[in-house]
Amino acid sequence: MELVQAAGAGVDLRQESDEDLLIYMSMRADDPAVARVAWAEFFLRHREYLYRLCRKLSRGVLDDAGAKDLVQDTFIRAYQKASTFNGEGIKDPGRLQRRTRAWLGRIAHRIFLDMLRGRDGVRDVPLDENDPVPEPEPIQSSATSTIKQLVNEATDSLSEREQIVLRTTIQYYEPGKKNQHLPHDVADDLAKTLKTTPENLRQIRRRALRKIKQYIESKTG
Repeated sequence: MELVQAAGAGVDLRQESDEDLLIYMSMRADDPAVARVAWAEFFLRHREYLYRLCRKLSRGVLDDAGAKDLVQDTFIRAYQKASTFNGEGIKDPGRLQRRTRAWLGRIAHRIFLDMLRGRDGVRDVPLDENDPVPEPEPIQSSATSTIKQLVNEATDSLSEREQIVLRTTIQYYEPGKKNQHLPHDVADDLAKTLKTTPENLRQIRRRALRKIKQYIESKTG
């Protein structure tokens, strides 16, 4: 997934923060060579994370090549929209990385929704339609593996609409936090894609989770 070749010999931006790299990218009109170096460093830092996210986001919809295209499109959009990133003065590298990756995730999600809008049969998916999805990744613990396998089997039995809603909401789930909601813009985009309302998304999610719970209970007795 090689996107760029570093230009600007002698420029080393490996110690720069993510926010600084994005600032360099936003100044590409003034110094395009340094902007490309910043983009290359930014890409190397986040490509593995973004690839895993895009595979998870597009599970059952895009194959590996499609997920890689989504990664590339996301980095291109990030380069173009670098000036819109707001680090809110965060200095801690770990917190800044999480904020940067959340920003990348939102970009990937919006591009993915745009892709779904252009795919035949996705906008009007019947609730009982099931599509095959890739095999789950192996898990170390045998007990955990059994539950994970049941969850994957149950998820596979959901309609594509229900799977898309679950894949989207899980990206914004924070363990231990109460009264969680999708960001308004994300909920609006998802609702438009599925030709429903943001309020109905919650019903779709509840129905999907109930089906998964019932499936697991039927198998574990």
